[in-house]
Amino acid sequence: MYYNNIGVGKVVMKKNYYKQLDIIRIFSCIVILLYHLNLLKGGYLAVCTFFVLSGYLSVVTAFKQEKFSLKKYYINILKKIYLPLIVVTFISVAVISLTTNFNWINLKPEVTSIIFGYNNFWQLNANLDYFVRNVSTPFMHFWYISLLLQVEILFPFVFMILSKLGKIISKIVPCLLLIILGVISCIFFNDNITNNHIMPAYYGTFSRLFSLVFGMLLGFFHVYYKPFVFKNNILKRLIFNTYLIIITVLFFIVDSESILWKSGMFIATFISLRLIDYAIAFPKKEEKRNKLLSLSNICYEIYLVQYPVIFLIQDYNINNILKVVLIILITIVISGLIYFSLNNINKSKFKILKIVLLIPITGLTIYGLYTYIIAKNYTNDMNKLKNDLEENRALIEEKQKERLLKQKEEEEKWQEYLNSTELNEQDLENKVRNLSVIGIGDSIMELAVKDLYKEFPNGYFDAATNRTEKNAMNVIKDLKSKGIDSDVYILNIGTNGYCNEDCKEELIQVIGEDKYIFWLNTTNPDYKVFNTMLENVASKHDNVFIIDWRSYGLAHQEYLIYDKVHPNVKGCGIYAHKIYEGVYEQYLKMYNEARDKKIKEHEELEKNKITFIGNDLLRGIYDLIDNNFQNSKLLVDDYNYETIKELLSDDSISNNIVLVFDNNIGISYNQYQELIKNNENKNIKVITTDENIKTNNENIYYFNTNNKKSLDDIHLNDEGNNELFNLIKEIIG
Repeated sequence: MYYNNIGVGKVVMKKNYYKQLDIIRIFSCIVILLYHLNLLKGGYLAVCTFFVLSGYLSVVTAFKQEKFSLKKYYINILKKIYLPLIVVTFISVAVISLTTNFNWINLKPEVTSIIFGYNNFWQLNANLDYFVRNVSTPFMHFWYISLLLQVEILFPFVFMILSKLGKIISKIVPCLLLIILGVISCIFFNDNITNNHIMPAYYGTFSRLFSLVFGMLLGFFHVYYKPFVFKNNILKRLIFNTYLIIITVLFFIVDSESILWKSGMFIATFISLRLIDYAIAFPKKEEKRNKLLSLSNICYEIYLVQYPVIFLIQDYNINNILKVVLIILITIVISGLIYFSLNNINKSKFKILKIVLLIPITGLTIYGLYTYIIAKNYTNDMNKLKNDLEENRALIEEKQKERLLKQKEEEEKWQEYLNSTELNEQDLENKVRNLSVIGIGDSIMELAVKDLYKEFPNGYFDAATNRTEKNAMNVIKDLKSKGIDSDVYILNIGTNGYCNEDCKEELIQVIGEDKYIFWLNTTNPDYKVFNTMLENVASKHDNVFIIDWRSYGLAHQEYLIYDKVHPNVKGCGIYAHKIYEGVYEQYLKMYNEARDKKIKEHEELEKNKITFIGNDLLRGIYDLIDNNFQNSKLLVDDYNYETIKELLSDDSISNNIVLVFDNNIGISYNQYQELIKNNENKNIKVITTDENIKTNNENIYYFNTNNKKSLDDIHLNDEGNNELFNLIKEIIG
């Protein structure tokens, strides 16, 4: 693909060919296709590369134009992005409706979301999981296109503002603003992941914006400054290839369940930026691409077509290798035909052939559109079904009301305890000691039942010699049928007969995933397999905790009888107390985690509050602010530049700040800019009545007080106060 050569501070209007950009695009396209074919578990990371490329190329292409044209820009988006999207969408609808019996209940709302560019939000609302590797819809991947379209619609305005700021103020300003926006998006993405909102993080426009924004940042940086690369060509190629290798490794190892999932997104974005940095370091004037790199032209179409093809072929009973080859070939052929027929019709020497191809493409598109129009919208039916299910659920819950009410009371008491700011260890000890635990065990527990009741007076212990895990399942089922149940189970079983991991999983299911299960390992050297298996099972469940009796018992064999397995008389008491300690430590950990979380939530809440800082101008609308922003902070005083500067540097102040000052404060435009720049981690908006600060800056607003002052010619009248308050509401959004 041909792009403008980027010089220092300006765009040199001479076309150069950057082969490495084609390589990046084709490479990413292949990776995503392999991911969709379940052949590359980390291939989803390549979407970050596409986002970076899109942001980067949007900026450099816009700078290439002598005069940026909104009309030309949007026409190009319609032709290059939206038209192929609509064609592929409706052809897919047509082909699926003609060749399959697929009960496409979501056809109407799903296709509507594609047409109007909100498919990512529709998929979120529909609870679709992109990482579940089954193709339940041919348009699972269109979340990316919708997100891209949302950004593309806003891009011209963002570009014009940023480029104007770069021209009027400083080239560093748009770069800094993009950095801030990108970092905020990263934080938003990270918070979603931290709170286990995986799909909102993956599908959300703002949470994924960082890759696009950093791509735009790189575009501005290349236009304004030199790319940050080494000059030596050999070294450049070495580094470029090294980055390719690193990101390839990520594609192979970082699946959606990896602990590197979150950091992988950031790393993939960073490497993509560096790849582009080095890609433009190898321009070759007027060089023709080889046929393989010409595939770059149809990468977008390949992305559009691949999922519908996979959807149509996935259920065919053929050899998997043959199926993959078939999908790839069909995808490339269809993508090439669509690209060929939709581009440069009038200028092509193959005009007649293009027109011939357009006939079936247009026919299928129209038929798909017709199918979409006449399709029934099942949304109301689905809602009714949901309501019916909820009613049924309510009916079941009603039957269990007495038990649930009791549990709720216990939870409320526990929550009350967690809400306290200081840990009362005695209360926690009493709480754990009074738990209505259920203990299920073999002869080891049987020997210590008397001591266990001393540790847990309200407990229920059922232990028997030679008891197996399978026997324990029947015991627990029998107890539950009699209404005997608990939130805490203690297990000391597993060394009488072999029970594999599936068997242990079944036991956990019988007890319940909502229960806390404390499982003791064994000192018996013949059962190392059991201990290892127990660790594997526990690692898969947040509610299963191992009490390490093995380590303690082996270190203190004086508490065991001759077989080094069963406790002696004194050992029984220690055994029971070790169980109590294990339960206590877990409850203490949960207490501390809950308390820390509450403290963190409180801190976040405080940080996100709006702080209004001002003088008499703010005082005039104090009641309006107080009544309408009840969780806000209002600081009104005779401030000056130094006192505001000191106030903003205080870490305890919130991150959202509105400065409301009249011209009596005597702060200049540059000083306001300095306050904003020195507090980049805060969202600061300024409203001033100073006529010397009339600006289009997105953070500083001039409020015209003409005909809005009261009789003293200082304060605002009611109309002025209302207009000022409305401006504040508009700024805050």
